[in-house]
Amino acid sequence: MPGFAYAAVAVIGAVAVLNLVLTLALARRLREVRAGHTHDGEPIPEVLPAPGLDVSGFPHADLAAGRRTVVMLTPTCPPCQDVLDALTGDADRYRHDALVLMIGTPAETAAMAPRLAGFDTVTVSESLAEKEFRVKGFPAVLSVVDGVVVDASHQLPVLA
Repeated sequence: MPGFAYAAVAVIGAVAVLNLVLTLALARRLREVRAGHTHDGEPIPEVLPAPGLDVSGFPHADLAAGRRTVVMLTPTCPPCQDVLDALTGDADRYRHDALVLMIGTPAETAAMAPRLAGFDTVTVSESLAEKEFRVKGFPAVLSVVDGVVVDASHQLPVLA
C-alpha cells in the first residue's frame, strides 16, 4: 500500500506543478495583451480608429459638418448581421443621421441593400474603409461630429 500512496502523491504533485506552470503562462499572456503586444512581441493592431481622426475628406459623403453615425457592415460577418437587424428594427430612430457603409463589391452587398432602403448608404471596398477610417474590424460604428471621429464601437449607440 505505501507504494500506491507514493505514486498518488507523485501524480498529484506533477499535476500541481503543471497547473502552476500553465497559470504563470496565462498571467504572462494577459500582461502582454494589456501592454498591447502579441505573444511574439508585435503590437496588437487597433481595429477601430482612435477619437480625433479627421474623416471630413471622405469622398462618398459629406461628413465635414454636423453629427453622423457611420455604420460599417460586411455581408459575411454574423455580428454585422446582428447590427443590421438592430439598425433596421429601429430604423425610424437611426435613419436621420446614419450613413451605412456596405463593405464589399456591389454584388456582395446586394442582399443588404433592400433592407437599408431609406438609409443613406454607400458601397465601398474594405481597403477604402481601412484607408479613410482606419477600420480593420467589422461591424464598426463611428460617431462623427464636424468631420472628426468622437467615438468608435462595434455596437449601435443607445438612443434616448
